[in-house]
Amino acid sequence: MYKEKTDRELIELLAIHKKLTFQSQLNLKAELNHRNIQENITDLENTISEKISEIENLDYLKNLGFKADKFGNSIKVTRTDKAVLVDIVAIVLGTIFCLIGFFGILGLIGSFSSEGEFSIFSLITEIGMIAIGILGVKFLSGIKRLIDYAGFELLNNNGTITLKKRFDTKLVEIQKNESLLELKEQSELMTLKLENDDILSANTNNIIQKMTISELTKRLKTVANNV
Repeated sequence: MYKEKTDRELIELLAIHKKLTFQSQLNLKAELNHRNIQENITDLENTISEKISEIENLDYLKNLGFKADKFGNSIKVTRTDKAVLVDIVAIVLGTIFCLIGFFGILGLIGSFSSEGEFSIFSLITEIGMIAIGILGVKFLSGIKRLIDYAGFELLNNNGTITLKKRFDTKLVEIQKNESLLELKEQSELMTLKLENDDILSANTNNIIQKMTISELTKRLKTVANNV
């Protein structure tokens, strides 16, 4: 990422490193070390260390819509109230946008079937309404997520994993040994699985999400040994 930058440009980036993404901060540190530039990078290292500490504390699990609570020799993962609210809002907006798109389609059909004067402004408006409707369809993906994770719970108690998750709308409880927990990477998703059942996923292009789901897996598999 920074191989084409001059030393001076790297030093300028170092001065504003807090404005960079976490991945960019890591890349900047690596490039500075590689070139052995004699510049104080303590602040950059501290910023990175703080971010890693937050990831290890699962502070960013909420960005995936989940939270983890540890008690005794158990750890429980559930969905956050905010994630549920976001899904509900997305469904409501998606429904409204789809209705707008529906009326846009009706208007477009009417424009071509009408014998009245053709209006470019009306055409643009109707196409815009249809575009909003397409966006609404994407928002409605919140319906599946809301159903899939209604009643969701992932618990490790003394090495036994209990997963409560809906499969085909039916809430199912599965109990298996923690050794069957694994991370699988496919395309742009990293998925936490309990044997053959998907639990939750993270975007592999987002290093914070990727590190968070890796840390969660580690915690779920070692919690009993960390008490």
